[in-house]
Amino acid sequence: MKWRRAELTVKIGVVGATGYVGGELLRLLLNHPMAELKAATSRAYAGKYIFKLHPNLRGRTDLKFTPPNLEAIASECDLAFTATPHGAAMDYIPSLLERGVKVIDMSADHRLRDPEAYPRWYGWTHKHPELLERAVYGLPELHRSRIRSAALVACPGCMATTAILGLAPLVKEKVIDEGHIVVDSKIGSSGAGANPTPASHHPERAAGVRPYKVVGHRHIA
Repeated sequence: MKWRRAELTVKIGVVGATGYVGGELLRLLLNHPMAELKAATSRAYAGKYIFKLHPNLRGRTDLKFTPPNLEAIASECDLAFTATPHGAAMDYIPSLLERGVKVIDMSADHRLRDPEAYPRWYGWTHKHPELLERAVYGLPELHRSRIRSAALVACPGCMATTAILGLAPLVKEKVIDEGHIVVDSKIGSSGAGANPTPASHHPERAAGVRPYKVVGHRHIA
């Protein structure tokens, strides 16, 4: 069956579209037959063409980055993705939800149910703990039906995803000892984001493996 784009298009805005996560999200949306990208926000790059920052999108879109105007997004979009740094999305999401916009949060701001866990793992207090219970954990392999009807979806972290997808069927069938689980995950240099540091810059990391938060990674929260 061929989808008729005009009948099934979802109008989408991306809040925070300049990093690696935002850039890859834009690429996926621009190639999705049921998605219509209406806005991509950035304070630093407002007014500049998206393809100037993400050259792989040249020829795919003529949109320019806009400042994060929530009223404009709500008037144009059915759905918004937040691809902001951790701790920033919770400043935008309540207003979007109040305006009837569904939200998929790519940051960590709504992954944890316990608001007391945020100071420990992320170093800040959650401003809207009432939303944590509403957020659906965004693994479609496990929560597809709940995601379909959710107003707020919290995307899991990369290492959490690798652990959960591998372990979930084994835990369900009770074939492993849950008290003795070791997860050994590897992540590429892009996982540290677009701002290079001596520990994350690709030329420094390429062809090597180094330990990172072996016994205290936030994705175990």
